[in-house]
Amino acid sequence: MFSDELQKQVSEGKVRVDGSKDVLTMALGPEHPGRLRGVGAGISPRQYFNLPKPQRVSFDDRLKESLRVLLQEETKKMEAKARKRP
Repeated sequence: MFSDELQKQVSEGKVRVDGSKDVLTMALGPEHPGRLRGVGAGISPRQYFNLPKPQRVSFDDRLKESLRVLLQEETKKMEAKARKRP
């Protein structure tokens, strides 16, 4: 039977089972888009588990953060050089 074979693979470590990849989901197959097993249509996992929406970071924000990090590194280097001088 499929579940016996799946259980054997899990116990041997051939299959990882965590999160949405649990044994039940593997045995029953993937859920249809826009549905959550046992809850019905129209409810997404994000809504059901009250997960935050992923934040999109703009290119400008990423650039500013990169520049801030570089500036900090350069400042530390300059301070270290200044301490070494008499």
